[in-house]
Amino acid sequence: MDSLTQISGVGTKTLAKLNKLSIFTPLDLLYHFPYRYIDFSHITDINKLQENEAVTINGQLLSFQNIFTRSHKNLQKAVISDKTGQINLLWFNQPYLSKNFRVGDTYSFAGTVTLFQNKKTIIGAISGQYHTGKIVAIYPETSGLTSNWFRKTIQSYLPQLIKNISDTIPNEILKKYQLFGLSNSLSQIHLPSNSKLLQQGRYRLSIDEILSLQTKSYLTKQSWLTKKPQITLEANSKINQKINKIIKNLPFKLTNSQEKVWQEIKNDITNPTKVTNRLLQGDVGSGKTIVALLACYLSHLNQSLSLLIAPTEILAQQHFNTFKKILKSTKTPLFLLTGTSKINFDKIPKNSIIISTHAIIYQKEKLKHQVALLIVDEQHKFGVKQRSFLGNSISLPHCLTMTATPIPRTISLTLLGNLDISIIDSLPTNRLPIKTFLVPPQKISQCFSWIENEIMTTKCQAFVVCPFIDISETMQSVKSATEEFKKISTIFPKLKLDLLHGKIKSKDKDKIISDFQKNKINILITTPIIEVGVDIPNASIMIIQSADRFGLSQLHQLRGRVGRGQLQSYCYLFTESTNDKAQNRLKFMEKNSNGLKIAEYDLKTRGPGEAFSVVQHGFPSLKLANFSDLELIDLSQKILADLVKNKNFDLNSLIPKQLLKENIVSN
Repeated sequence: MDSLTQISGVGTKTLAKLNKLSIFTPLDLLYHFPYRYIDFSHITDINKLQENEAVTINGQLLSFQNIFTRSHKNLQKAVISDKTGQINLLWFNQPYLSKNFRVGDTYSFAGTVTLFQNKKTIIGAISGQYHTGKIVAIYPETSGLTSNWFRKTIQSYLPQLIKNISDTIPNEILKKYQLFGLSNSLSQIHLPSNSKLLQQGRYRLSIDEILSLQTKSYLTKQSWLTKKPQITLEANSKINQKINKIIKNLPFKLTNSQEKVWQEIKNDITNPTKVTNRLLQGDVGSGKTIVALLACYLSHLNQSLSLLIAPTEILAQQHFNTFKKILKSTKTPLFLLTGTSKINFDKIPKNSIIISTHAIIYQKEKLKHQVALLIVDEQHKFGVKQRSFLGNSISLPHCLTMTATPIPRTISLTLLGNLDISIIDSLPTNRLPIKTFLVPPQKISQCFSWIENEIMTTKCQAFVVCPFIDISETMQSVKSATEEFKKISTIFPKLKLDLLHGKIKSKDKDKIISDFQKNKINILITTPIIEVGVDIPNASIMIIQSADRFGLSQLHQLRGRVGRGQLQSYCYLFTESTNDKAQNRLKFMEKNSNGLKIAEYDLKTRGPGEAFSVVQHGFPSLKLANFSDLELIDLSQKILADLVKNKNFDLNSLIPKQLLKENIVSN
């Protein structure tokens, strides 16, 4: 099958609906996997039906009624009987069903038994050969394309869809690790014979997902090993002396962890035979920026150009101010390039440090000098390939990526095998731990009163973070920054408040941040735009509204905006959700401050697609596999090692496009 239009009933309108689900080809349809299943394989006599049981029943249709209630509701009620008894079926707002069923005929219906008006009833029963008497797949849907449609379509065309599928893993490997073949796995995931075979099929396809990522990472590393540094850097005694002078004059002492990481990076970028490809990972506030500064300064002392790319103008400006302050006595040429701050590329000396947003990517041809060192801060925020955008087929700049998002070991093993990793695993010794509280709705007014008193007494400042800029019509319980600004302005009439979000013009954002830094603003109501890059030592209070809407790793990032000064800092989590799972997650956040533990808990409780979708747009959302499954990842690594040994095997065949539609951090 070459085109989706070869499927009966798929015309222009249906094609557009499929495209909304990223289904563009028959292969995409085949890899549109169910996200859960209902076991309707148990065909049960009516007199044996139990409440909350998922069943299939076979019986004669005794009656069918379209009922219009006094409250203008439209119900469809049917009575089905078999040799043991009878049961009611009920549907809402589906009057067309009367054309599908004929009283007196025999049908199969599947559904979950419930009590309705004290009688056992099946509400919303489904019927037909594709939906009853089997394990039924539930698919991701869109308006006009239901799971019923996907079940019927995929099962009808399954032989044609898998006809030309060739297995990506050789038979000897499948036998060695007792894995299902690809065609069999795809059949079982859409049309399971039983629960055991379904799990075996899902397991094989999960391995394919992890293996494709590991292979991509491995091939990226092999590619980098063939390339040379664009410019050779060195750290002779004279250069080391100047760098040590900068370190000595810092207003703080480097932690042991910072010193260790700096030595790793310095050794890396002064290696004349190897291009640096390193990830610098450190929790919020651990001091990654100063390490990046030292690396850029080393490049400057080698009369070479370095480039630091930040994801937002706020963070770029923050880095520029930090570099300017610390390097003030060195006369190092510093330049800032953002959407609003322009530079004259003709006047940039080759020993400069450029700090930029992603604006530099679109102006790279204007650079007059080769870049010796590229540093990308929070690379996942860009969602594009950046490591090699300044290089060529032979050489690359040394590349250092920084992230404050703690990355669990299982994800590091899967995605980051091509990177050397340095971790700053300790915070500055003078930092007081941030006290975190999950505040129940009935205590919010009391919390606000305490905050007002704290601000008036200590002259500290506060953030209030909301998930949305404007109120949502579909999620009105989720707080928006604009509405909260109006509300909180009435709660704190004596305090100076301001509003910051992504729709505000850049020059106005800069003024708001500047005013906040100068303590002209007591409370800043904002969105996650301040997640990275805003360093306000006097801010010691963080309120996160609708906290259940954030991943724990993002909550941890937001919490890291306070606790940077000498005052005791506090983080208050507000939520209207009474969901036990949401409450448990926030209680974990309340009791834990270790970023890695939080990220691992987030991964296990929310799943990789959710845990990293908000914070790390660059990570793939897996359909089946789970990054927390170490056993699965270990097995995939063993398979890859076996395949690498086979010199005749094409590793690129392990990277199907339908599994890698999103860029990963190793790009």
